[in-house]
Amino acid sequence: MSMREMLTESNNRAAVDMAVKTGLENIADMAKSLNLSTPLKPYPSIALGAFEIIPIEMATAYCAFAADGIEPFPLSVRGVRDESGKVIMRRHVDMNPVTTPEHAFIITSMLEDVVTKGTAKGLKSAGITFPVAGKTGTTNDYRDAWFVGYTPDFLALVWVGFDNGDPVKFSGGHAAVPIWADLAKRIPGHVSGNRISPPPGIRTETVCKGSGMIAGTFCKDTYDEYYSEDNKPISYCNLHSASGAVDSFLEKVKGLFN
Repeated sequence: MSMREMLTESNNRAAVDMAVKTGLENIADMAKSLNLSTPLKPYPSIALGAFEIIPIEMATAYCAFAADGIEPFPLSVRGVRDESGKVIMRRHVDMNPVTTPEHAFIITSMLEDVVTKGTAKGLKSAGITFPVAGKTGTTNDYRDAWFVGYTPDFLALVWVGFDNGDPVKFSGGHAAVPIWADLAKRIPGHVSGNRISPPPGIRTETVCKGSGMIAGTFCKDTYDEYYSEDNKPISYCNLHSASGAVDSFLEKVKGLFN
């Protein structure tokens, strides 16, 4: 299963497998760079949301994917003036680069699939027709339901839950997605309908779904995938090579005589 499929389907087993293979310490360090105040431990369950995150911090972290890898510092008050208009205090938005524009775009592309054909596909039936990237989340016993979605123009996170931890009995796709859609429809001035564009360092390759390598003549199940220049595949599929096609043909011939 590819990472794209794993995110689209919210496949927990694949997420844990990827986390272990990637390195749990690496994931915990990346989370720290996103300025999350929750102490995250390098446990396999980190891939499943075992550590609770403050909603505003989660929204800020996702801003990095929407803004070429730059995480902003959220401000509720930008400045204070006295009665004469003199500035008494002013705060500026700090910008924190946490990943490359290429990696941020690839994650955004995957999260667009979550909306078009995955756990957040309910956005379309809720009346959202413009491109959105996002991710749902549902904790054990349906205690928390999340959805964070973004476009080039705005980002919003919806959390549904009870302060005492009682279950809400709905998933993120059923509880949070409709609320996000209702919000988005009420701010039409902030919706351009555009997609986030790929940066210059992005390359596209047609790959074989079975092997994850560049598709060859004998590959039937293929799709186009985005890659950064330093991580694009360089080998052609060896699962559906000419020799593999010949072997398959010979097996079929043998079957005719058995």
